[in-house]
Amino acid sequence: MGSRRNSIQEAVRVIITRNPYLYRGLRMQVINYSAVARYIRDQVQDMAGAEVDPNTIVTAIMRFSREACREEPPQPEEALHGARFTIHTDVVDIMVRSGPREQAEVLELVSGMLRRGGKVRVFQFPESIRVLATSLEATELMQGLWQYEPRIREGYAEVAIQLLNESSRFDRIALLTDLLFRHGIHLVDAFYTQDEIVLVIREEDASSAFELLRSVSR
Repeated sequence: MGSRRNSIQEAVRVIITRNPYLYRGLRMQVINYSAVARYIRDQVQDMAGAEVDPNTIVTAIMRFSREACREEPPQPEEALHGARFTIHTDVVDIMVRSGPREQAEVLELVSGMLRRGGKVRVFQFPESIRVLATSLEATELMQGLWQYEPRIREGYAEVAIQLLNESSRFDRIALLTDLLFRHGIHLVDAFYTQDEIVLVIREEDASSAFELLRSVSR
């Protein structure tokens, strides 16, 4: 039960921090917790991999609100100082809804491409897998993925950020989301690993986003 609560709490934090409207409202304490819980419930359940009671989500939102209001978020220049950025355009976002057996098969396909030098990123969730690949790599992957009826979205770019400073990854995502938002750049999605944060943006915003992030990291 404890690990499931942690999973729900983490899902709530990620979903809210990558939405500038929700995150600002949460820090200002002007949001309706129950309304937000209903709004993000489907996303939380997708990330947690199970049905989630709305009251559990409300509790997670309230806990995150208290944490966010206790700490002053770092300035972009401080949080991004010395960060390293890489950007790829012509990115396709592939989502495969799958159970454990199907996930193992999908991961094997992706691993094969990685062994051949492909620049593919894969993010695993309890009931789905997300793959970011170039259109050329996506075409090759689809030869083995079509049977899983994947959802495919095109026209994106990815910005991978390796940060040097130690701080909360949720603060970092929130900071980046807000920074891009204030400059008219919409964040489509965000993923994180132990080593980096990966932002998904519209391809037409790639150049502006890259220059903006690089300028505040100097």
